[in-house]
Amino acid sequence: MSPIPLKLLKNQYGVWLQWVLATLLGFLVSLYWVEVGERSDIRAVEGTIGGVVIGLAQWFVLKQRFSGIWWWILASAIGWGLLGSLKFGALGWVAPKVMSIPLRVIYGTMDGATVGALIGVGQWLVLNKKSQKAWQWVVASTLGWSIGLAFGWTVGAVLRKVMGIFLGEVVGLALGWVVVAAITGVALCHVTERAATQE
Repeated sequence: MSPIPLKLLKNQYGVWLQWVLATLLGFLVSLYWVEVGERSDIRAVEGTIGGVVIGLAQWFVLKQRFSGIWWWILASAIGWGLLGSLKFGALGWVAPKVMSIPLRVIYGTMDGATVGALIGVGQWLVLNKKSQKAWQWVVASTLGWSIGLAFGWTVGAVLRKVMGIFLGEVVGLALGWVVVAAITGVALCHVTERAATQE
């Protein structure tokens, strides 16, 4: 009997699953150095550190599909650091002050689209050298962050109200990162599939 997990990890679904798990693990590990807080708390240094950790976790998946992909770590670090240096903040680690669920959905959707576009363009610069279909990454990143941040902030507000503790916000953000990874993981599978057929 052959080990099913090894076969599973070699197909596109396996790549997607690895991507989701690596991204979630990267976020959870980043919490050792980056404490979830408000926009003013998560600045350039925290964003850069978080970007390095997330980029490194994702690099372990990408290096199986592409050679010379270590630039991904740098693109993630610069993107998140840039977001942190702006008043915008590194929103992947931000819990909003507002507790209104409709407002969190609206702001999460709009702010998430901005985060996704900025991070997506930086990462596209790396993927563009590997696949002609890399442009799809920017679309997936924008869509993923728009949905994921709105979802994460909404779940965070609900859990914070129910549990009465800030930990609910962290759980919400973790679930938001999972949504982002699930959406961008689909794009990654498509981009890597196209890259494999071009070689």
